[in-house]
Amino acid sequence: MNSGKLILFVGMLLILHSGFSSAQHRSHLRLSELPYAGLPLDVVIQCLIGFLMSCFGITKVAGEFKDISATNDLNKKTLDSMTNVPSFYHFAHRGRIIHSLIY
Repeated sequence: MNSGKLILFVGMLLILHSGFSSAQHRSHLRLSELPYAGLPLDVVIQCLIGFLMSCFGITKVAGEFKDISATNDLNKKTLDSMTNVPSFYHFAHRGRIIHSLIY
């Protein structure tokens, strides 16, 4: 298992554990009839660390990113190939009827 997958796995475990901890905290408050004043700080920090680890792990697993600028791809194409879109071709139009009326 490479490091990206391991970091992602640990991050997801932290998020799951913080979810279970928050549910357990909520049930503890209900049993002791205390008002809900928010989650404990350790659960919030655990969730944030898990989120950051998961984001970092996903970027490591995803591999190399492509350049954001499209100039490299557009420099290789001609103007005719960029404006030529076959999905806009439509041959069933009125021109046929007008042509048969004129000729």
